Amino acid sequence: MEKVPESFRFSPLLVVAAVALEIQDALSDWPHLPRTSFPVGEMITVSPRIRVLMTGVGAIRAAAATALALQSQPWAALLHVGVGGAYPASGLPVGALVTAASECDPQAGILTPDGYRDLGGLGFPLTTDFPNRIVFDSPWADWVAQQVAPAPRLPFATVQCCSGTNAAAEMMASRAGAAVENMEGLAVAWTAGRFGVPYAALRAISNLTGDRDRQQWNLPMARAVLARAVRAILAAVNVENGRDCS
Repeated sequence: MEKVPESFRFSPLLVVAAVALEIQDALSDWPHLPRTSFPVGEMITVSPRIRVLMTGVGAIRAAAATALALQSQPWAALLHVGVGGAYPASGLPVGALVTAASECDPQAGILTPDGYRDLGGLGFPLTTDFPNRIVFDSPWADWVAQQVAPAPRLPFATVQCCSGTNAAAEMMASRAGAAVENMEGLAVAWTAGRFGVPYAALRAISNLTGDRDRQQWNLPMARAVLARAVRAILAAVNVENGRDCS
């Protein structure tokens, strides 16, 4: 097993999820853990070194709650967890576990008679390296991916309007060059970057995107897969820290 990067040992970890169903199965004694409410979001104390933030659904809530949490104290790293939809062309089955190589916004920009132009095309790139994308190549993201290998590390897309038609799924997948769709990733990742906190993300596939009445869903399976992965990561952090993170 790969060791936790030296700079993250004995330091607080913030685990972020949109809603309780994405994280509660991974933690023992969930109903009785201490909680603190923010104007947006809720913080759950798992141990002196582990906190869980529930942001609420969508990018606006996610960015605001993450900013409030990150300014509350110094953090060594952020682990973003949840379920997500797979674009059909990705070949990912329901129940697959995937880690994020990057997050992209395939909706921000402008639609012109000549087609879609992203934020970079408007002169407002999201980062200096990519117009609509953040790439996760820190030691922390590498370490998280190693803990759940052989789960693939693939590009994610963050949307505000989920792909409930085949045409929408094909368009979003093409624009983002992504395999997985979610609603909070880019917002949390960008906010973490503003605070200088390393970011990593993993998601379990709960459904395939596309025509809503034909989507394949298995939320219980996705929750179980995600819980096992989160428990494994926290156990590995526990081994390195010599503390109880369960």
